Formats: sequence, structure tokens, C-alpha cells
Amino acid sequence: MRIIEAIVKKGIVKIMPETQDDLWILYNIIKENDIVIAKTTREVKGDSGGGSRRVPMTLAIKVSHLEFQPFTNRLRIRGIVIDGPEQFGVKGKHHTINVEPGSVITIIKEEWPSYLLKRLENSVRKQESILLAAIDYDEYAIGILSHQGLNILYEKSSRLPGKDSPEYQATYNRYLKEIVDNIIEALKKHKVKAIILGSPGFIKNEIKNLIREIIGDKVKIYLDSTSVGGISGLYELTRRDIVRKVLSDLEVIKARNILDEFMKLLVTNPDMIAYGVDDVEFATTSNAAAKIVVSESLLRSVDEDLRSRVERILREADKRKADIIIAPQGSEVEKQVSSLGGIIAILRFPLTLRTRESKTESN
Repeated sequence: MRIIEAIVKKGIVKIMPETQDDLWILYNIIKENDIVIAKTTREVKGDSGGGSRRVPMTLAIKVSHLEFQPFTNRLRIRGIVIDGPEQFGVKGKHHTINVEPGSVITIIKEEWPSYLLKRLENSVRKQESILLAAIDYDEYAIGILSHQGLNILYEKSSRLPGKDSPEYQATYNRYLKEIVDNIIEALKKHKVKAIILGSPGFIKNEIKNLIREIIGDKVKIYLDSTSVGGISGLYELTRRDIVRKVLSDLEVIKARNILDEFMKLLVTNPDMIAYGVDDVEFATTSNAAAKIVVSESLLRSVDEDLRSRVERILREADKRKADIIIAPQGSEVEKQVSSLGGIIAILRFPLTLRTRESKTESN
């Protein structure tokens, strides 16, 4: 996702989705009655009763419905046209804007809750950096991928002798050590959340094992295949699905950490947690909710009253500075959170059942 312009005080955010995952994020961010502005096409009748034709134009619609089918490459946003070219008389009519990767749209909300802004910012990798290394027997390159793009840190040719040479193994071992030393040095200088190693063969596995001997399990390491090493290999990695998988995993890790803390408190200090819509709502209005994990499926419940209620809870939690994490749909974390009512909270101070009952009675 690319944020082109953001005037949050006026409720305006202009963005460009770049992947199918980005379309799914927009599906969860755009709500009924939001205004969406985008280039689109519309069928209009010709002059003097002639045939109709599709005309490109920029329209603003007030959203009434969204449609997104998993594994498709399009988000359909339906609504009433509130602004458009006067000569076509489109105001007040129904229209559907089709959003695909590469489309540019502007979203206008009366208010942007910070949990939605955070979701949007996460999608542009603003908070996470990934170390990439592409290696083969001829060359290697190491870079940092962040929201600013790919920053090349190291690149070098191997100059390995032939495999029949008596010097080959010693030179090869030095080559591996140099790569690992540079990766470790990069980890010290940059706040990296994960490492992706790519190579045509098994050299990536050797590098991974050597890194593990030095840093243990402090940083998660992913492996993928590339056709070459060096800078070309780095850019090949950025185009592969592995990067989106890592970013998704990092979001899941945040939710997992809160869920693990929640499960420990469930046994040791249950008054410091809340779960289910009723209890989390009470905890939030009592200013007790410090961390909340909500399942993505709950935010898209077919029960409109339930969905609206959950959104109100999150808006209130956002105002009270709670940390809100959305567990991605289909993840193991989301399944566990769903089994606990779809939403859990870790509290700032204990709330006992008796406290909740007295609060209910006083209301």
C-alpha cells in the first residue's frame, strides 16, 4: 500500500493499493457512508438518442456497500454519486467503483480512528524493516527493505576457485563467513524484524545455520529460492510472495504475544483480563482496557448490530489510548481469539465479576 497524501484533520487519505492483500485491508477500512473518489468509467447515452458508450471520469460516491471475494483481484465499492461531471448528469445515481492493484483512490471519513490509521500504516511497512540477502556462488548482496524501498548495504563477487582446486573449501568457508559477518553487522545497525535469505541452491541453508550459531532465535529467518544472487537476486526477492508472508507473520506475532500474555493471566490473575464483547465493552468504558486483540472476522460480521457495537468499542478504546491489534483472518491467533468471543483485552487494573455486576446495577 502506498499513501500518496494524508490530511487526517480533514479526514482525507489518498492511497494506492499495490497487492490483493491491500484490497482486503481497504475492504476492512472503508465503511458505509464514507466518501470514495476515484477514476472510473460509466456508460452514458450519446447525443440525439444515439447509442451509449463508456466514458472515463472521476466520481465521488457515498459508500453503501462493498464486495470483495477472496482470491480475486478486485474490490467493488458501491454507492450514490455525490460529485462528478455536470454534463453527464450522474449526481444522485448509483455507481460501482472497481478498485484493483495500482488504482488510486481517495477516502474521506468524518473521523479516522487511530486503529484504522495504524492498520493502514502497517500495510505500507512503515513500522517494520526486513533484511534481505541474495547469495549464489558468484556474488552476494545484502539490503534493508522498508517503507522507503530497498537500501543496498553490501554487494561483492565471490572469486571462488574451481571446485577441483585444493583452495576451494577454505576460500568457500571464508566467503560464507564474510556474508554472515556482514549480516550480523547489519543487524546491529538496523532495527530488523526478520531476515529473508534467497539463493538458487542450498547455500542459503548454510548461511542460515551459521547465523543461528551466532544469534540463536532472536530474529526469524525465512528462506526462498532465487535464480541468481547479488542485487538482481535482491530485487527478485522483493517481487516474490515471501515478503507479503513475512509482513503478515509479523502482524500475527504482535497478536500472538498479547494472546500468550492473556492466557497466562487467565490462570494466574483472571481479574486482569476480559474477553467477549460484553466484558471487553465494560472494561473499555471503565478505562481498564490496555491491550485489545479483535478477530478480523468479527469486524466483518454479517450481524450489523454486532459489527457496529464492536466498532464503537474500538473507537472508545482508541480514545482511551488502548493498544489495538486486529488478528488477521485465517491465522491460528484469530481462531483462538474467536473461540474466546472474538475479542480479548488485557487490563490496566483488575476488574472483578462483582465490580461488573455493581456497575450494571448502578446503570
